[in-house]
Amino acid sequence: MKKNAKRKIFVSTIDLMEEYSIDEITIKMICAYSGINRSTFYAHFTDKYDLFEQIQEYHKARYIKLTTTLYQNFGKVRYNKQKLLQFFRIQFKYIYRYQRFFHAVFISHPQKDFVIEMVHLTYDSYEKVMDEYTDMEHHMYFVQYLIGGQLGVVFSWLKRRCKESPEEMSRIMLRNTIKMRELEETDLPN
Repeated sequence: MKKNAKRKIFVSTIDLMEEYSIDEITIKMICAYSGINRSTFYAHFTDKYDLFEQIQEYHKARYIKLTTTLYQNFGKVRYNKQKLLQFFRIQFKYIYRYQRFFHAVFISHPQKDFVIEMVHLTYDSYEKVMDEYTDMEHHMYFVQYLIGGQLGVVFSWLKRRCKESPEEMSRIMLRNTIKMRELEETDLPN
């Protein structure tokens, strides 16, 4: 029952986050939407900010686990395009699965600090992959450029309520990434 109550609180809070900013959400609202009393809320959280932090930490921990698992198994996929496509699939499937949460923190009521943390986590995972699996010179700039573009794509996708499938979005990102790589590999004028 305790775990179920906490889950209800998480789900209801995410619903509220779509409609209200964090400052506007009250514990009374959370309890009413969750169908719980205040003592149940306080059995799990010290205050609403603790709740928001736990929701964010949950998603950060899951995201780290997904990207770490992918990185550790990257060598098992034979072709680089397949590796990159799988990398994008995992990210877009995760965002799609939790699109209400991501829509709330990216679109409805943006939470800048959380978005920045997610960008840093993405950067770190991309850097690991680039260090291990490519010999690209100055790859940190490529990673920064890729993340900037990907953030724009994710933002637009969330804004459109994820109309395209995660698979379609993964393929779009792969095509865009390949185009950038091909451009980088062409001879540039001196």
